[in-house]
Amino acid sequence: MGRVFNTVATITASAVSRSNRKKTLRNINKINQSNRNLTDVGRVSADQIIPTHYQIGNVCISGGSFEVRNSLLVQSVLQSCSVGIPSIVIHEGNHHLEHDLSKVCSSQYFFRIINASNPFYDPVFRLNDDDVARIIVESSLTDHKIGTEGILYIRALSNLLRKKGITPYLRMLATCPHGSIQSIILKEEQMGNITSDEATSLRNDFASAATARASIEYYFSQIQAESDIIAWKSNLSRCTSISECVNSGGVISIDVGNTNKKTQLSLIATEIQNCIIHGNPCRVILDVSVLSGNEQLISMLKTASNSLCWTISTPDIGNVSGTTKEDLSTWLALSHRVAIFSHGVHTSELLSAELGDYEHIEVTQSHAGNNSIGQFGLHFGANNNISTTNKRERVIRPEEITSLGDKEFIMLDNNNASLYKGSIS
Repeated sequence: MGRVFNTVATITASAVSRSNRKKTLRNINKINQSNRNLTDVGRVSADQIIPTHYQIGNVCISGGSFEVRNSLLVQSVLQSCSVGIPSIVIHEGNHHLEHDLSKVCSSQYFFRIINASNPFYDPVFRLNDDDVARIIVESSLTDHKIGTEGILYIRALSNLLRKKGITPYLRMLATCPHGSIQSIILKEEQMGNITSDEATSLRNDFASAATARASIEYYFSQIQAESDIIAWKSNLSRCTSISECVNSGGVISIDVGNTNKKTQLSLIATEIQNCIIHGNPCRVILDVSVLSGNEQLISMLKTASNSLCWTISTPDIGNVSGTTKEDLSTWLALSHRVAIFSHGVHTSELLSAELGDYEHIEVTQSHAGNNSIGQFGLHFGANNNISTTNKRERVIRPEEITSLGDKEFIMLDNNNASLYKGSIS
């Protein structure tokens, strides 16, 4: 009888022990999940990642396929439209994006697509002489910077064109025969288009700013070589600009070809910057592989402003403006929301490190004793112990990023310091 009683007691104690262990493991699991702060949102729509009718700051979209990135780019435009913010989309030959935008933006009051087949971009056509000079000088690159005297030169050139009855436009300025300017002034004076005093003033301006001529000629030669989106004389009636888009509260899509066309991108960035300076809010939406070397654009994106929000979409955020951990850290820190899709090993390691670590409770179970069927019944003499150690673990391991499916994502929300995982439906 004693043996039976002991067996029953042992079975009961063993069951209680197992129940307590399971409860302990469940509690430890909950603590680990809470510390990790990663929420599984399941299948969601693009609208749930970038919600319409909701003010959202800077957005970064990185990795995955161009189809999934395009869906979020289009959603970013729709979000901006829903809150009345103009959108400036800059991309590198993404014709699928242009097609998608054409479908969703056709009802917009102002919607323009600029590319090599639709070369209607001209940022100076509707500006006065001072503003024409300023945008060109400010957009010149550092290694061929046009000095302040260049403002005098370009303003005089713009003024001379108006005296000839020509409204200054970029291609006209770019093809100016600088070596013949004095002859042109003389001819216009002889024809009575300008007075003697005006001719003298123009000659003095060109002479005073002669040191800027080489940099100005280089600038215009680069614009002609790089840009196939600048309006021609024959289509000036259809030309437009970023300023016109922003003032109209519309959407403009500009195919820059590639970001190696640095003078062209600098001109675009300068025009956007001028809109911001005048307090006109806008969202710049970039679909690019790299931005390295485009100081004007990078500086604008990194400068905090109440008038500017941006969305950056790229195959690999680690390569956008450099390959160092610091470059990636900067873009993630500037983003209010980051959607991360599958990446290669190198960037996955960098992203994993940036997404941080957490206090993880490691569980070790030890087993001792004997579980057997004895001569007079069951005998449970086993002794299972649980021991724990605390250690730091990555919230998202690198291999979790590399193994993400086509539509699976990790999302960082810097507004509430939370991480989410899910997939786009």
